Amino acid sequence: MSTVLKNVESSPIKGYKNLRVSSKYGFRTFYNGVTKKYEKGFHNGIDLITGTIVVAPEDGEVSEVCDKINGYSEKNSRGNYVILKHGDGVYTVYYHLKKGSICVSKGDSVKRGQKMAEVGATGHATGVHLHYGVKIDSSWVNPEDYLLGRKKLVQERSETKDDVYYTVKAGDSLSEIAEEYGTTCEELAKINEIVNPDFIFVGQKIKVPMSQEKTYRVGKGDTLSGIAKKYHTTWEKLYEKNKDRIGDNPDFIKVGLVLRI
Repeated sequence: MSTVLKNVESSPIKGYKNLRVSSKYGFRTFYNGVTKKYEKGFHNGIDLITGTIVVAPEDGEVSEVCDKINGYSEKNSRGNYVILKHGDGVYTVYYHLKKGSICVSKGDSVKRGQKMAEVGATGHATGVHLHYGVKIDSSWVNPEDYLLGRKKLVQERSETKDDVYYTVKAGDSLSEIAEEYGTTCEELAKINEIVNPDFIFVGQKIKVPMSQEKTYRVGKGDTLSGIAKKYHTTWEKLYEKNKDRIGDNPDFIKVGLVLRI
């Protein structure tokens, strides 16, 4: 069931302020009319089914272009596409474009409102639409905030130069990252617009609160006195600060335990 975004301020579709959405950002289940199967997964953008002319929503530079896919393809799931970079790690993507319609090239500078292509149904697309996505520092974010003007593509990173980010490694969980930075899983999910806290991927950059306390994750062979020495404190102070986590025996600290420093 489609919905409508009204009063769009930064539109990738020429001539429309109200955009009809067939699929939102986040986890979804949908019926693939080509394979006749239901598919589940994380949808890293928003599908727009209004209009035909794809334009740059803000000034940028063309980072990548593909214009060789003809029709449905699961191997080349993005179909024909354009990717724009707006500076400071901000990118916007435009997937499933009509073959032969792309009128920009890699390295071109584009202005807000400039035509780049036409909407199509190439790649993993069962109908004509534009898949529009926003990526910041290699992490997908919800495009709705940028479409509606709640956040600005060309200012997002310049406003947050001092933000602290954690890069997800194999085996990480959001709750472990939250514990390490003295916050909660719910808070990290909120500030990173993570729809499903149980799903994070290797390489994803997680923004952490600026007010986080310094912590240390215990490794194999670590001792409380050894850790204290690294941070120019005493084991007694370290134990007092972490007694609720360590327990009654300061000589026994579990590998993987996160200590407050």
